[in-house]
Amino acid sequence: MAKKAANKVTVLLPDEEFARLDAYCRERGYKKSTLLARLVRQYLDLEGFGVARDNPFNRFGRSGGQK
Repeated sequence: MAKKAANKVTVLLPDEEFARLDAYCRERGYKKSTLLARLVRQYLDLEGFGVARDNPFNRFGRSGGQK
C-alpha cells in the first residue's frame, strides 16, 4: 500500500523570530519542519482538540456534508 503524502503548511515569520527558531534547531539538532509539526500536535492535544470530537456536524447528529 502506498504511503499517504503529508500536507504542507507555510509559516511566515519575521526575521527575528526565524533567527531564534533557526538557532534553536541548530543547537538542539532539530529539523524545523519536524519541530513545528511536533509543536502543533502537542498544542492541539493540550487543547483537547480532536477530529472526531470537534467535527461541527457531530453537534447536529450528522456525519458530515450537507444532503
